[in-house]
Amino acid sequence: SETPTIVVALELLDNLPHDKVRRCKRSRKLEQAELRRCVQGNFDSPFDDTAHLEEIFVPMTDPLLTRILEVAPLYGGRGGRPYWVPSVACGVLDHIQQSRTNSSVLMADFDYLPTPDNLAHPLPPRRSFWGDGEPLITDMDKLDYECYLESPAHCDILFPTNFLQLGKFAEQISENDVQIQVYKQSSFLEAYGPDEVKATKSWMSGFSPLLHDFGNVSVLSV
Repeated sequence: SETPTIVVALELLDNLPHDKVRRCKRSRKLEQAELRRCVQGNFDSPFDDTAHLEEIFVPMTDPLLTRILEVAPLYGGRGGRPYWVPSVACGVLDHIQQSRTNSSVLMADFDYLPTPDNLAHPLPPRRSFWGDGEPLITDMDKLDYECYLESPAHCDILFPTNFLQLGKFAEQISENDVQIQVYKQSSFLEAYGPDEVKATKSWMSGFSPLLHDFGNVSVLSV
């Protein structure tokens, strides 16, 4: 459709599903992570939901992941180390590009998340492979967990976004001459909301929450 379309996605990317992939050190072929139910189970786990699950890597078969990694090989990780791929975010951008050729997209979210600092005790042993782009996992009691297989079923799972890489993906899937820009939130607001920034700036200290809060947020414009 050529209908003019504007998509605004604020704090959406961090909660979208991701997939974990790696390159097999022996065959050099890409593999995807899956969860398999194991017979014995991990009876040391305090959470019944995941006690009988284990993470394994299998040959790549997922069609969306296959397309993403064909377009953006860097999502395959480096040196055999697993990498969390923003597969649904990439799929959304791809679908918008294919179905709404006359569209503009604006996405803002976290480009960095702190390491867990309020860990549950006793901390269970990690049962999944660590990967680049690891999420921050926090339960309803504000306790953090290092591994999604050792956390309660009801958790807030936040993924950081590599905006430069996501922007490169958007550029490569586009059939038109699109302009891709990545900003830090403060730079974006100074460029497109100078009056709002001025209205919130302290005359004594120069502090503005629009510029100085949430320094770990970036904006992607497509």
